Amino acid sequence: MTTVNIDLTDLEYRLNPWPTYEVLREQSPIHFVPEGTHDGEDFYVFSRYNDVSMALRDKNRFSNVVMRGRFDMPMMINRDAPEHTRLRRNANRAFNARLVLTLEDWVQTVIDEVIDDALAGDRVEWVDAVTYTLPLRVVGDMLGIPLDRKNDFRRWSQAIMNMFAVAAGLDPDEVPGYLEDLLEFGNYMTELAIERKGKANRGDILGALVEQQEAGNCTQDELAAMAYSFVAAGQETTMNLLGGGLHMLLTDKALGKRLTENPDLTGAFIDEYLRVYAPVQWTLRRTTEEVQLHGVTIPKGGLCHMVIGSANRDPRRFPDPDRLDLDRENKADHLGFGAGPHFCPGAALSELLSNLTFRAYYRILDRLSVDPAEPPVLRTSQGAYGLERLNLLVSH
Repeated sequence: MTTVNIDLTDLEYRLNPWPTYEVLREQSPIHFVPEGTHDGEDFYVFSRYNDVSMALRDKNRFSNVVMRGRFDMPMMINRDAPEHTRLRRNANRAFNARLVLTLEDWVQTVIDEVIDDALAGDRVEWVDAVTYTLPLRVVGDMLGIPLDRKNDFRRWSQAIMNMFAVAAGLDPDEVPGYLEDLLEFGNYMTELAIERKGKANRGDILGALVEQQEAGNCTQDELAAMAYSFVAAGQETTMNLLGGGLHMLLTDKALGKRLTENPDLTGAFIDEYLRVYAPVQWTLRRTTEEVQLHGVTIPKGGLCHMVIGSANRDPRRFPDPDRLDLDRENKADHLGFGAGPHFCPGAALSELLSNLTFRAYYRILDRLSVDPAEPPVLRTSQGAYGLERLNLLVSH
């Protein structure tokens, strides 16, 4: 039997977690980590698909109110019903699948502009030029954030992910300044909202949120917190998917050829990529009562890591799980966007942006190649999986 050691500071666990996940699923599906957080709190790691899926949907025994004290912000992801229900209703009014359908032409224009700019030279660092910039242009614009705040937006987005990592147990000293960045973003969104009050809705997310606040459906702090949620939902998953997905198309020529010839398989590719390389590797819950699973007793209030990245590779649910298979019958069962009441509010926008971007990629695959002198670099952020840098050569 292999000894399992979960160390949140271990780079190997962040960069190559798959071997650890396999051991967890087979030997310790509910794994107890004593005093595993930076402040000495115990936590429990869920690694099998059925357990993770169950916990994400079970709102009676597993609470989303995970962050406490100074981290207790009025965000949907950190609330249960009835507060979550009210906030989610406001978010759905501000942004829903019907609105997404009206955005397709505009999103396509943004994609074309960003990719054209990226192809102007002989070399390009694709993550910064495209996979980060695209969600920024789309999500940032819908929140009323001007493009000249790109660097600030990137810092704010990372701060949101760092907050979740600290809530999971990471030492705050590893991510200095994240709390100040969060407060800065909240103050900035408050300023933008105040400027919009009493003015006609421009048809974007910020305008709809301001309407909800003026109608008394949410507070100013809740408005800013919902902006956090849209950034986290629209930025992280999409950025990591678009970068890693392109790298896969460039290195697996057969896959790239099949998708180029059959673009209607793009949705299948997105589902399978999110399953195999979940951009957000885990989410958190706390038990509301004592829970027993696989012989392990989790006390009331126990901190639980729901490891989506492991659940999505559970052979009990997905045969031959490490292989990306466009023809997999249950590929849509992945948990890349979560599940249950807290299913990702930005999923529809992420899917639209990703689908259109990959279709644009197919037209330029023969012009791009990975720079052999500068191989891709993975991100080292806790809980995220994706490329930090993807240097490409461009042919003309």
